[in-house]
Amino acid sequence: MSTYTVPQCQHIKTNGSQCGSPALRNQQFCYYHHRQRPVLQNLPGSAPFPPAPFFLPLLEDANSIQRGLGKVCEHLLQRRLNPKKAGVLLYAMQLASTNLGRRNKSQKKSALSPPPR
Repeated sequence: MSTYTVPQCQHIKTNGSQCGSPALRNQQFCYYHHRQRPVLQNLPGSAPFPPAPFFLPLLEDANSIQRGLGKVCEHLLQRRLNPKKAGVLLYAMQLASTNLGRRNKSQKKSALSPPPR
């Protein structure tokens, strides 16, 4: 039996639990969360809305979707987010919320069904 431990991904979900996937070599995060890290882009200042760093959380559970809704509303009210882009983001969060409900139902069904013979 090996005593070698594999470093785990350091991503903390909004519900407080840690991702259980192994981290990439010499990195803090697993492949998925490493790819999902926010990337800061330098946008030109000629847009009608002042540029501001805007990072949405990963839409992985109900809490993160709720935080994302708050961020979109805040940036929209401060005129830091184009209303058309805000509409697209809100639609994406609506889809994520719908998919979350479907995923939870399928997990409950699989937990209640007897194991196959």
